[in-house]
Amino acid sequence: MVALVLVAGVLVAQNPQVNAQYSVPYAYAHYPGQDKAVNLCFDFYEPADSSDALRPLVITVFGGGFVFGSRDYEDMVEWCSRFAEIGCAAASIDYRLLPAKKFSFKELVRTGYMAAQDVSTAVRFFKANSEKYRIDTNRIFLLGQSAGAVAIIHALYMDEDERPSETRAYPELPPLHSQGNAEEKAQSFGVAGAILLWGCVFDPEMIDADEITPVCLIHGEKDRILPVDSGYAFSILGMPYAYGSRVMANRLKELGTVPFELHLKENEAHAFYFKHLSMFQLDAMKFDECFKIARDFMLRNEKE
Repeated sequence: MVALVLVAGVLVAQNPQVNAQYSVPYAYAHYPGQDKAVNLCFDFYEPADSSDALRPLVITVFGGGFVFGSRDYEDMVEWCSRFAEIGCAAASIDYRLLPAKKFSFKELVRTGYMAAQDVSTAVRFFKANSEKYRIDTNRIFLLGQSAGAVAIIHALYMDEDERPSETRAYPELPPLHSQGNAEEKAQSFGVAGAILLWGCVFDPEMIDADEITPVCLIHGEKDRILPVDSGYAFSILGMPYAYGSRVMANRLKELGTVPFELHLKENEAHAFYFKHLSMFQLDAMKFDECFKIARDFMLRNEKE
């Protein structure tokens, strides 16, 4: 087992303890209605002096409402660097985004589904390439914030018969866990746990008793973008209706089959570890708090 220890929380642009590879392709995907496919890539971080044969892997998924965002956002870089500092490998991934000129409710739903597909493909890519990246496939964790958390949640819980009707309009949108090459398709999607920051599910009944991935839910109680309880996304009538972390926790408690943690922040809004939702500047103390929660959750849920 990799020994996980806390590293002092100082935000730095470069870290001599960490080696990084950038823009590594993991999938080639289409957006419905477009002829040209795009490369989906990841940035890979690992300890500079790691001698462990196999390491835990954390796959991070950025936020941005499925319309904007990037794997090199400040928080994604910081998450991956911090995990590499404590002995893990980490990968910040791309996923397909909705072009702003195509924005509509239906297209937003479809894009969220495609993001969940891409999360699944990334997990199965790393399982298929575990020897190359020295990954312990029993210790793969997912971490996402906002839209990234939503993509992970639906990758975890959505069965084929639970797909939104909007996703069935395009034959290019196959089942959730069916993307990738032959070797990747042979891999299961299962992961050791998921850290979900200010995310939501669009139907809590989607969470079933046989879906037992441990989850760690972190949410600000004053969130008006994706509410901690329930309401329209962005507090705008006509946007998707969202059920936040407290509703998901209640559903998980009701089922009684899934290990989960709920961490509510009484006076915090959406994406509270950013300063002014800038997506570029982090509040070091608030990020440290979230990192410690995530690190401790992983320690409790590592599988040998």
